Amino acid sequence: MLLLKPRCYIGGVANSGNDDTRWLFCSTMANEDAIVLNFNDSLLRASDLEILDGPNWLNDKLIGFCFEYYEREQFNHSADKLSLISPSVTQFIKLAPVEELTVILESLNLPLKQFVFLAVNDNEDSNNVGGTHWSLLVYIRSKQEFHHFDSANHANEHIAKKLAYRLQPFVHAPRGRMKFIEMDSPQQANCYDCGIYVISIAEHLCREFCECINDVSLSHVVTATTVSKKREQLKELIRSVAEEHAS
Repeated sequence: MLLLKPRCYIGGVANSGNDDTRWLFCSTMANEDAIVLNFNDSLLRASDLEILDGPNWLNDKLIGFCFEYYEREQFNHSADKLSLISPSVTQFIKLAPVEELTVILESLNLPLKQFVFLAVNDNEDSNNVGGTHWSLLVYIRSKQEFHHFDSANHANEHIAKKLAYRLQPFVHAPRGRMKFIEMDSPQQANCYDCGIYVISIAEHLCREFCECINDVSLSHVVTATTVSKKREQLKELIRSVAEEHAS
């Protein structure tokens, strides 16, 4: 939240905010996107929370928060096995020069992790932000395989495969035996729920890998019904964590 009185522009003219009406307008504009949660490396604002109110595409901040919450809180009993890489770091892995990856990835201790999760975005332009689709890529060390879960019928397969081979030396996967497998994934029925599918599938797999809960299949856990409820559940989670950290 901004604590300083902002210098703002009205009608193209700088105004110091002496006029009460103009100050009210400016202070409202300054605070309308207030911080709602500061959780470790995740910073969420009011505008991020609003994404969950309607049929909107999840942004990297919301997915990044979920990944961080899974690793640090919900499945922290298995944190030594898990690495859920933030979408921003995943984008860096995709697009940065190979020689720049070592410094970033060595700090993640990926060779020690049994399961590595990445949210894959279809944006391949390093000069522009954005994208139109999210999918989930998971490395499973015991099988030496990358599994790709795509809720839009393999739309990100090519991008995910390139990402897997970029990541291969940093997870110490044997290149000759490493496999990339396109998995059967629950499918979205619209153009905006791909991010919800990513966090829902990731949560189910974490539970399966770390808590040995594998008596229910992915297709029965992640459905159109559970996905439709996930937005409200995520809003409640964010509010709960915010209250906990504020107390």
